[in-house]
Amino acid sequence: MKCPCCGKEMVKGVVQSVRKIFFTTKEHKNWFLPDIALEDEFTLSSHNWIRPTCIAYHCAECEKVVIDYREKAE
Repeated sequence: MKCPCCGKEMVKGVVQSVRKIFFTTKEHKNWFLPDIALEDEFTLSSHNWIRPTCIAYHCAECEKVVIDYREKAE
C-alpha cells in the first residue's frame, strides 16, 4: 500500500490490543464500562474474543499507521 501522505510504500503489519479496537468520534472517559455501540462507532478489529487484531500499514517517513478494517486478520 502507498502512503496517502508521501506516496512511499508502507510496511504491512498488525495492530493488536487486549480489547476490541473500535473507532468513535466521542472519547470514552471510563473504559471499564461495558462496550455500548453508539451510532458513530464501528469495530476495526477481528478475533475480538481471543486476540483483537487489525491489519495495518506503517510509513516510517510520515510516522503514520493506516488500518485496513475491511481486510480481516487470519
